[in-house]
Amino acid sequence: MEQLKQIPDERHWRGRRHPLWMVLCLSLLSFLCGYRGYRPLTDFEQQVICK
Repeated sequence: MEQLKQIPDERHWRGRRHPLWMVLCLSLLSFLCGYRGYRPLTDFEQQVICK
């Protein structure tokens, strides 16, 4: 996570609901668990965040 936190966030200030490192971490975890694409990624993140 420390390395993910070092990646500069180039998003517009209006698009920053969550820290970039958290978005990247959840995306990486979902990919490693076999979730591919936007909808499966959303399903995975809802399962992780809602628990």
